[in-house]
Amino acid sequence: MKLSEVVEWLSECEISSYLIGDETQEIVQIAGLAEAQGGQISFFSDKRRLNQLKATKASAVLITKEMANQTSANKIVVDVPYVAYAYIAQKLNPEKTYPGIHPESFVASSAVIPSSCQVDAGVYIAEGVQMGENCIINYGSVIEKGTVLGDDCRVYPNVTVMNDCVLGNAVTVESGTVIGGQGFGFANQKGKWIRIPQLGRVIIGNNCWIGNNCAIDRGALGDTVIGDNCILDNLIHIAHNVEIGAGCAIAGQVGIAGSTKIGNYCVFAGQVGVNGHIEVADKAMFNAKSGVTHSIKTSGSYSGFPAVETGSWQKTTVRLKNLEKMSKQIKQLEKELESIKKQLED
Repeated sequence: MKLSEVVEWLSECEISSYLIGDETQEIVQIAGLAEAQGGQISFFSDKRRLNQLKATKASAVLITKEMANQTSANKIVVDVPYVAYAYIAQKLNPEKTYPGIHPESFVASSAVIPSSCQVDAGVYIAEGVQMGENCIINYGSVIEKGTVLGDDCRVYPNVTVMNDCVLGNAVTVESGTVIGGQGFGFANQKGKWIRIPQLGRVIIGNNCWIGNNCAIDRGALGDTVIGDNCILDNLIHIAHNVEIGAGCAIAGQVGIAGSTKIGNYCVFAGQVGVNGHIEVADKAMFNAKSGVTHSIKTSGSYSGFPAVETGSWQKTTVRLKNLEKMSKQIKQLEKELESIKKQLED
């Protein structure tokens, strides 16, 4: 792939760019600044790596206009090098596909599987399943009855998608994840737990990424919904009837309790816990291990347990660090006050 073709590819991805250097230079792979060799393209987005930029052996560098004069290498100038890197990495490392249905899989007679799809050995596809074009279902996965997958979905090994769920276009689900399992719905009768059948579905929008070993429970009556362009890390639990808006990013070990509504473009760092039956505003960001116990009505950064605005949490944390010192000072002041009282009494 010549550098001129790289610029054309970025244009197709709606990224504005221009080349400074040899447009005929061949690029075969992408690499970090320190590791790159001839024929590879790298990217520069962290000023702390300026020495690596100046010493790189890469044949080209993705770089911003402001930093372009810091290297003599061929360069493609873009606004956000990391985003351009992501698109080029995809182009240089395309997914290998093997369309067809493996003879050691099971596909029900009423399932609709286009010829462009790949169904590996050990896959079970139940009655009434409908798949779009170019889907890949890897070894050992189960797609239960009535489920619908859009175009370009990728289901990695040992995934279970339960009945009647809906996955949009270009949804990726990594290994071990269960979509549409029974929600945690029980009624208590004099100490005995009575299971409540979960009758809803899971609906996942377009261009979503679901990591390894996640559990996304089906709704009790209505649906559990994840909006377009959401990314979920590994080991995440989404409880029944949760609604997540578009463009959200959720890191590992986050748990969101039932019937909570998350706005658009929210970010949850690792191990955040979210209470049930609350609402979270658009563009709210929660730092690691926050406990979201109540509705969040405005965008912004939140931290701590219970989660409060990060600025307030930081001030409280500083005060807590000084608590022992303040305690000693108070005790000293109490002694001095007692001494003054005795002097006045005398």
